[in-house]
Amino acid sequence: MRFSTRTRYGLRFLLQLAALPEGGRLQLAHVARMEQISPGYLEQIVRSLRPLGILRGVRGAGGGYQLSRAPADINLEDVFQNLEGDLGPVHCLHSKCTRSASCTTRTFWEDLDRHIRRYLRSVTLQDLLERSDSMIQCFPAKKEK
Repeated sequence: MRFSTRTRYGLRFLLQLAALPEGGRLQLAHVARMEQISPGYLEQIVRSLRPLGILRGVRGAGGGYQLSRAPADINLEDVFQNLEGDLGPVHCLHSKCTRSASCTTRTFWEDLDRHIRRYLRSVTLQDLLERSDSMIQCFPAKKEK
């Protein structure tokens, strides 16, 4: 199973936000430069994350993005689901399949799907932040005034 660059960059963006001091913000243009991706691509990622209600955008001079919930309250299943879409290991698991009643491997795929989702649900952004051996602080935070 492979996850897209969208999920990898989105997760790194969220981790950078989680590492900010309280009141800190990141500007998308700065993050895009540091990650060497287009600002438009990063904006697409942010748009996918907005429905989760985990980001707060601050407009104007000194604006940027910050987390609107504590990193410990953000689980990776929600993040991956919004960035990837269907997380199922096989397409037919979550769609109408004419063979589902006679499929000899369906229970295996269902079990794998449950394990993946359970694991992602059990890991929070805070867990990832704590597991980071060396969090690179290349994103200077902007304090609220």
